[in-house]
Amino acid sequence: MAIGIYIHIPFCLSKCPYCDFNSIVYNSELADEYVKSLIKEIQLFSQIQTEKLVIRTIYFGGGTPSILKSSQLGDILEKLFTSFGIQTDSEISLEANPGTLTKIKTKELKGLGFNRVSLGAQSFIDEELKTLRRVHTKKEALKSYMTLREHFENLSMDLIFGIPGQTLKTWRKSLNMALKLHPEHLSIYSLTLEEGTPFYVLWKDKKLSLPEEDSVRKMYLEAIGLLKSQGYRHYEISNFALKGFECRHNLRYWDGAEYTGFGAGAHSYQKGIRWGNVKDIKKYIEHCQKGISITDFQEKLSSTQKINEFILLGLRRTEGIDLKKLKEDLDFDLEKQKEEEIRDLIKNKFLKKVKNNLRLTLKGILVVDTIIQKLTL
Repeated sequence: MAIGIYIHIPFCLSKCPYCDFNSIVYNSELADEYVKSLIKEIQLFSQIQTEKLVIRTIYFGGGTPSILKSSQLGDILEKLFTSFGIQTDSEISLEANPGTLTKIKTKELKGLGFNRVSLGAQSFIDEELKTLRRVHTKKEALKSYMTLREHFENLSMDLIFGIPGQTLKTWRKSLNMALKLHPEHLSIYSLTLEEGTPFYVLWKDKKLSLPEEDSVRKMYLEAIGLLKSQGYRHYEISNFALKGFECRHNLRYWDGAEYTGFGAGAHSYQKGIRWGNVKDIKKYIEHCQKGISITDFQEKLSSTQKINEFILLGLRRTEGIDLKKLKEDLDFDLEKQKEEEIRDLIKNKFLKKVKNNLRLTLKGILVVDTIIQKLTL
């Protein structure tokens, strides 16, 4: 059985005030124990499999995976390679942040087997980076990218829009700098205020102002137009790629394919069952070391859940919902069940039907959450 594997590395140089990911500030001793626990989890998981698993994609996310030593990353990869079969053309991705890479380390990462790196640049405006409390500057982001380019032919870059104080002009500057560097893949994300983060608290206390909703919408549309004009395919709401460089690992999620996650808070999905590990990092380490179950929750997806996820994930992809596949795989006729809603959405140019696929228009992308509510059960 072919699977995608996600490895969660929950350590960062500092904790960004907008981030609600399962991550903490790097501690070398804790990181050592965490890597040992990860390796043990992988080993135990491989031993209970009743059929051979073949890896198609591996994705190290976080956190900042590149903060680990090359030897630690190598140990994790070695355990994966020896525990499962792996396709020779597998995509092996690593998330990295400026400030965690050197020429020597970048060369080592390539030698370990990584063939794709996603760089968290976020902005090429120093004032915006300060607002986000990133620990790198524009100069350091450029240096990290050029260092990576010496060894990697498949690079991705993350950018954020909707930053406090950001304007359409400064957003264009970041986009144009990214295009000048010409990564194979670009992910652009609107800054969202997650409850419990420092930014959320500041916003609630009226000590943080975000750009107007209309300005944020214009930034997004600007990115779509500019990136498309430079040959990037808008294949998912937040993701753009040159032909053939779509993120194969993330496509597995969006296609509803099976995947396995290792690490604190990582999720897995196999044979209609989803489960997740405990999020607390110290608890995860303790449970791994003592042989206690690290499963935090487990659920068998109902027919309704599977249908809703198929619709939701399909709408996020610009190819849209495959109506034929939905009917064949899940025995659900969306056009029949949501006939009136679909007719109105097409009439008002929020959706369009292309052969067997129901897709969002550009107008529809801007209100995708509302459309998802209308089409799901």
